[in-house]
Amino acid sequence: MSELLDAIDAGRTVPSAWYTDPAVFTREQDAIMRTGWHYVTDTGQLSEPGSQLRWEIGGVPIVLVRDTSGEIRGFVNVCRHRAHPVVLEDQCRNTLQCHYHGWTYDLDGSLRNAPRSKEEPEFDTSSLGLVPIQVHVWGPMVWANISLDAPSFDDYADGLKDLIESRGCSVDGHELAFGHEWTIDCNWKVLLDNTIECYHCPTTHPELSRMLVMDPEKQDLLVGGKRWIYHVIPYREGVAARMASGPTNGAAVYFFNYVFPSTYVQFTGRGFDVGSVQAVAVDRVKWRHLAFLPRDTPAEVREIGQRTLPENSTINEDVAICTRVQAAHATGFAPPGTLLPKSENLLTHFYRLIVELVEG
Repeated sequence: MSELLDAIDAGRTVPSAWYTDPAVFTREQDAIMRTGWHYVTDTGQLSEPGSQLRWEIGGVPIVLVRDTSGEIRGFVNVCRHRAHPVVLEDQCRNTLQCHYHGWTYDLDGSLRNAPRSKEEPEFDTSSLGLVPIQVHVWGPMVWANISLDAPSFDDYADGLKDLIESRGCSVDGHELAFGHEWTIDCNWKVLLDNTIECYHCPTTHPELSRMLVMDPEKQDLLVGGKRWIYHVIPYREGVAARMASGPTNGAAVYFFNYVFPSTYVQFTGRGFDVGSVQAVAVDRVKWRHLAFLPRDTPAEVREIGQRTLPENSTINEDVAICTRVQAAHATGFAPPGTLLPKSENLLTHFYRLIVELVEG
């Protein structure tokens, strides 16, 4: 571990095995995904009391529920009886009932009824509620962390909310307008390696580069906290004027914020976007890109966004890049990469955090 961290500090990437070895992936699931905060859904998917939504974090099935008081709660979606999933489909009902033996839980996770349990004098339901997880609601976003020992979201991403607000992006008053999901044959780190730096933008993303200033001297790439980073890239002059001519949330800049390990929140002066990366296997991810706009955004704007997002050139260029990079790692012949410190310093921070968590 010491040698690996020294290499990272000297500007190297992690070895290819960290992108292809199932054993490393298993350790990452346990040490990183199951202790980190992840964007899961928007509040609109849990709008009514009794709303129930299934998801998975680090291979662990979870369910989010809006209870009768309006609070959104989260639980491990495994029955306390014999490990069958409790909720099999997204639904809205006033209880959570396991299909296997009929054990029924209230929306607060407590066990309401276990068939035939009254015939067992010593049976105690008080300690058999669903296993809770942490949930945090930030504007229209719902985040979750399956570890009760992990820091709260506000401690985990300390300073992030204030920074975003200071940039003029108030997430309140927005709602999910449209989104799309891609399945990519790459390791989750390959996708995040690519996402958190824009050194590749001038050569990979011609359309984006016509909008943004690619001069590194005019960009800010900074570590906001141990578990989050951000960068700010100004728009080119003509684009900035166009962006400022409509309803905006602040200065016309591209403002990217990445919360380790799987989520970014970015805004361009109009609404904000959430990117969510779900590690499915050592060489496969699901990547969602979701656009949040003011509630009064016209329907035609939403429809255009939904229609054009799947063909977004920048995103599809990144998908192609990540697929090719993963194929190179899979050969076993790719040596550890050499980074440019001024342009890729955020990757060094990213790699060091991963290694420290995986190696304990």
